[in-house]
Amino acid sequence: MPKISAASYRRMKNSYRLDIAKHLAALAVNSETVTYGALSDRFGGTARGWGDVLGGIAIRCRENELPILSVLVVSAATGRPSTDAVQYEDLGFNSPLDIQEEQRRCFEFDWSKTPFGT
Repeated sequence: MPKISAASYRRMKNSYRLDIAKHLAALAVNSETVTYGALSDRFGGTARGWGDVLGGIAIRCRENELPILSVLVVSAATGRPSTDAVQYEDLGFNSPLDIQEEQRRCFEFDWSKTPFGT
């Protein structure tokens, strides 16, 4: 059973931002991650305010059978995505190893053939 309610899912899907998805794809090409704080510095907002936007990106990636770009946004303290991101469990990422594997998929994927490509 999903941990994310239908209302939260819709809110996240509607919060999708192509500019941020493209930025994450460009980072993936260089096998890089970005902290929540650095994302805020570049695009505005607060480090703790990215849940819906990143959720929207994850939803779009999943719907299009692409690696989940939002796993590239990590905590400065841990180097991992937020443990508050319960959506990852709904996507089948149940351990840090699952997240690392998805990050690897992002790094190895050819983003140039997607709407996110640069």
